[in-house]
Amino acid sequence: MISLFTTRPDRIGSEWLDEHSEHWVEEGLVTRDEVEAIRAFEHDETPAPAGLSIVAELAVYLGSILALMSGAMMVGQTWETLRTGGQVAIGVAIAGLGFIAGTRLIGLGDPGTRRLAAFMWLIGTGGVALTTGVLVDTAGFDEPGWNVLIIGLPVLAIGASLWRNLDRPLQVLTTAVGAGLTLGGLGALLGTPPWIGGILVWLTALVIGALAITQRLRPELYVLAVAAIAAMIGAVMLADVSELAASIAATITAAGIVALGLARHLIPILVVGVIAFLQALQGLLVTTLNGALAAAVVAIAGLVVVIVVVARSTRGPKHIGGPQATSL
Repeated sequence: MISLFTTRPDRIGSEWLDEHSEHWVEEGLVTRDEVEAIRAFEHDETPAPAGLSIVAELAVYLGSILALMSGAMMVGQTWETLRTGGQVAIGVAIAGLGFIAGTRLIGLGDPGTRRLAAFMWLIGTGGVALTTGVLVDTAGFDEPGWNVLIIGLPVLAIGASLWRNLDRPLQVLTTAVGAGLTLGGLGALLGTPPWIGGILVWLTALVIGALAITQRLRPELYVLAVAAIAAMIGAVMLADVSELAASIAATITAAGIVALGLARHLIPILVVGVIAFLQALQGLLVTTLNGALAAAVVAIAGLVVVIVVVARSTRGPKHIGGPQATSL
């Protein structure tokens, strides 16, 4: 019976409701308490809380960045003169502000406040990294790998716990940075040759990309971007073996990223792939051809890529990239 009232396009008039409600109660269709609940619902004119506007959201971003830059300039002049306690206090204050503000904002449920919460969490994670860096520097480890590892672990843990495979691009970035620092620190401590590390990074990126394509990792666009950049880094690390091997691997990897961007209709991935492909191709040609000829080939390759992209773009919509995709 209540659904009959709640599906009406307009609010029910008070007179109409008063006229019929007593009859419903007498017939046993509804109780008097239910009538009062219906009356309260139909005449509740409390406005819904307004969401955060784009202008207000942008103002908060700019204000936060300006405040951080100003604070960094002021503190930077006296940073070295501060004792460890003062440096740690600054890092803890930044972390506390970021995490407390982010937690408060995420509970409001508005898309703008959710984005702002992710931004504040990013600042909070930076505060944790700053605090950890101060403590690590004070500890004075002989092996630099420890410094990188100890900073990377909390960044990785915080980023992953806040991301939790939700639509939080900044936390995807935080997780990727933490993972990079952690792997770099472990590699330095274990004395892993760069080329082996490069292969491992490349294979890891391949797995992450596959998980993103199959929607096991989200948001797809940003996870794929991280995977693409990591794959290029892994390919370049093969320079420890030879420049030619690194150039070949980077060129093939970049071509794969271009193909992926076209197949998934993801413009940002395509842009990353095209830029990486042209740079990798130039490096490959420089190692095998003279400078002028290499430049000419790169220019021709760039034109070919543009023609292919335009041709694919004019075939009509064929959206298969998911909600985060930007169709070509």
